[in-house]
Amino acid sequence: MNEECNTTLVNKARTVNNHHFAFTLAIFLGLSCVVTAAPNPAIVDAPLLSQALQVLMQVLVFARMASMYTLMAIVPVLAFNTLTCPQRKVDHTKPPAKFAQFDKYGKVLAECIKIPTISHDATSDEKTDHSQLAKLKSLLAKSFPNVHSNLSIAVVNGHSLVYKWVGSDKSLAPIMLCAHLDVVPAPGDWVHPPFAGKIVDGVIWGRGAIDNKHNVVGELAAVEELILAGFKPRRTVYLAMGHDEEIGGNEGAKMIAEHMKKEEKIGKNGLAAIFDEGPMMVEGALPGIKGPVALVANSEKGAVTIEISVEAAGGHSSMPPIKEQNSISIIASAVNALETNQFPARFSSSSAGVYQQLLLVRPYFSPIMKVLTSNLWLFAPLIKRILLGASNAAAAMLRTTTATTVIKGGTKTNVLAYSVKAYVNHRIHPAETIESVMERDRRTINDPRVTLKAFDMLIPPSPVSSVTNRQFGWIERSVSSVFSNPTTCSIMIGNTDTRWYWGLSDSIYRFSPVELGIGDLGMFHGLDERLSVEGMSRIVRYYMELIENADGDDEV
Repeated sequence: MNEECNTTLVNKARTVNNHHFAFTLAIFLGLSCVVTAAPNPAIVDAPLLSQALQVLMQVLVFARMASMYTLMAIVPVLAFNTLTCPQRKVDHTKPPAKFAQFDKYGKVLAECIKIPTISHDATSDEKTDHSQLAKLKSLLAKSFPNVHSNLSIAVVNGHSLVYKWVGSDKSLAPIMLCAHLDVVPAPGDWVHPPFAGKIVDGVIWGRGAIDNKHNVVGELAAVEELILAGFKPRRTVYLAMGHDEEIGGNEGAKMIAEHMKKEEKIGKNGLAAIFDEGPMMVEGALPGIKGPVALVANSEKGAVTIEISVEAAGGHSSMPPIKEQNSISIIASAVNALETNQFPARFSSSSAGVYQQLLLVRPYFSPIMKVLTSNLWLFAPLIKRILLGASNAAAAMLRTTTATTVIKGGTKTNVLAYSVKAYVNHRIHPAETIESVMERDRRTINDPRVTLKAFDMLIPPSPVSSVTNRQFGWIERSVSSVFSNPTTCSIMIGNTDTRWYWGLSDSIYRFSPVELGIGDLGMFHGLDERLSVEGMSRIVRYYMELIENADGDDEV
């Protein structure tokens, strides 16, 4: 149904004295029709059904107030939009392919893990040992001889690497695959030592197994195998590997971006696409879909930490002020105002993120979710409400987040604090800016005694890359071929090296081709990081497919 028709029906529904009845009864009638007609009506999402039924109870209160004309108009629209939902592109019930011929790269990953290329930031007592990066570079040269004999290699700022595989057709814009060589520290009690690089029962254990040495090995192995197969690219391929992503990329990716502009003469949006690390294929990530879904981040949240400070008269705690608040009380009120007045959730066709994400995977949803996502013009408020209560991660995808992380003040238990500071970290939704976030904080606190200033990070949200272009299609086809999984977009909640590459391409995608369960996500920067040998083999094949799909496309 066209947007004009949908808008007209929504307006009619609002003429009912209480539109909740038309809204909820439409849910009930539409879902009943589709679930009854479904091949397997047992496949429904219990939490969502429960939510829908709770709202549906309001029908009993407002039944007599409804307009039958409105209901008769809405229900056919629900059915039509659902039945004309796009068909599935991928048979996601088929098990992923196996590529045993690439299992040898599991051993290469294990050897890379043994080299502790840890990045330490300025707050750490330890210093980064750059000699470990030199060892890793030597291991890569030994492990991928054809890459190192056929590609040109630039060492950027002493430690980062840029490989260039020259294509035969200069009219085709190059692509750039990214990874990073460094890892975070690995404290704690691990099942296997984090830098032992052990392979136990077909699983590679250690820091960097999924962040991010698997992509280093996967990308280089893909090129190595393509060279051995006699593949000669028409489109130039770059592999960009920074050495300090875990502490911001100021010495690595930032310098790589300058190298690409000055040495490789890549102008504004001169690259057809950039592919970097990001979300993975997570089973259970989207309610109503069985099996993993490839989550490709086509945007990235920004970040800023706001310092909130208060200066007030001190004094002895035995004589607190009777006509004014002390500094700790003032800042407590300010922090409470921010924490209890969260940024609005954004769930509409005009905002990046979850709305678009659900549309892309409509064909794979259970019947109930298919009705809801095929009729977002009506059900968007209900879905937004469900997502906000579903999990911390789901809520974070919808809005700019607010988190008070540090409070400092006071020197002695019997002395009123003269100066108090609090630090509030925001992860900024692509629909907002650093400036708009700071201005909203000021309005929310609304207290002239409180001073606000940007303290650190100051990373604006990324531009939003298209999910309807050919470049996103390269990813979809590669995922489908290797993993038999559907693909959709996502928002990267953290930050990657791509923030330094925004001017090089308008098609930037963040995705790591690894299948995980929801319970495995704690491995990131946590304990017992690991990846199966079979998983490593699929990563190799995925990057081979990605390069081949990009190379075979004359339209970009």
